[in-house]
Amino acid sequence: MIRLLTANLTRIKKSKLFWSLCGIVALFAFIMIIYMIADSIKIIDNAITLFVIPIEIAAAIFISIFFGTEYSDGAIRNKLVVGHRRHIIYLANFITSVICSGVFVLSYMLPVVLLGFSCVGLPSTGAIKILAVGLVTLIAFGALFTMVSMIYANKAGATVINLVLAFMLLIVGYVLCSYLMQPELIPVHGIGNELEYIANPRYLSGAKRTFVQMLNDLLPAGQAVRFIYMGDAEPLWSLPLYSIGVGVAFTTIGAVVFDKKDIK
Repeated sequence: MIRLLTANLTRIKKSKLFWSLCGIVALFAFIMIIYMIADSIKIIDNAITLFVIPIEIAAAIFISIFFGTEYSDGAIRNKLVVGHRRHIIYLANFITSVICSGVFVLSYMLPVVLLGFSCVGLPSTGAIKILAVGLVTLIAFGALFTMVSMIYANKAGATVINLVLAFMLLIVGYVLCSYLMQPELIPVHGIGNELEYIANPRYLSGAKRTFVQMLNDLLPAGQAVRFIYMGDAEPLWSLPLYSIGVGVAFTTIGAVVFDKKDIK
C-alpha cells in the first residue's frame, strides 16, 4: 500500500494538470474575495460555503485523467504483474483521490485566509462547521469519481462521465433544495393592500419532506448546494454519516467490479 501511494504521489507532484487545477481553484477563490472587497461585502462565509463545488469539478477532471493515464500507459497492468492485489491498488487510488481533494481545499482556502480574513472578516461558527462537514462530502465525491475512473478504462470517456455526473448531481441538488426552502406560508395582497398569508401549495410536509430531505442529504451534490442556500440552518451532524455511507458504497462497488475486470 505504502509503495503504491508513494508512486501515485510522486506522479502527482510532477503533474502539470494537478498544479494547474490547484491554481485555477485558488484563482476562483481570489476572484470571489476581490468581488467581496469591491462590493463592501463583509461576510466571508459566502466564500467558504461555496468551496465544495469548484473542488468537486477539479477533482472530477483530475481523477479521471490521472487514473485513465494509468490504463493507457500500462501502469495498472504492471502493478498487477509485480504482485499487487487488485483491492489494494483500488484502495490506494481512492486514498490518492482523497489526498488530491485535500490539496485542492488548501489551494482554495489560501486566498480566503490570507486575503479574505484580513479584508472581509472572520468566518462565523456556522461556516467553520460547514467547512468541516464539506471535507467529508468531498470524500464521497472522491469515491464516486474513483469508481468511474477505475471501471471505465478510457480516460476521455471517464472524464466526460464524471463531469456529467458532477453537473447533473448539482442540478438535482438544486431542485431538491428549492423544494426544501419553500416557505409554509406565502403573502398575498388582501383588502386595502394589507398582506395576508395563505398556505404555499409547493411546501412539502410530512413524509414527502422527510423523503426529499433524506435524498438531498444522501447526495454529495445535494449537500454542496445545501451549504450555499441553507447554511447551517438545518442540523449538520447527519451529513458526514451519509457521506461516509455513500463513500463506502461506491468504494465497495468499484473494488468488486475492478476485481473482476479484464485488464489487457
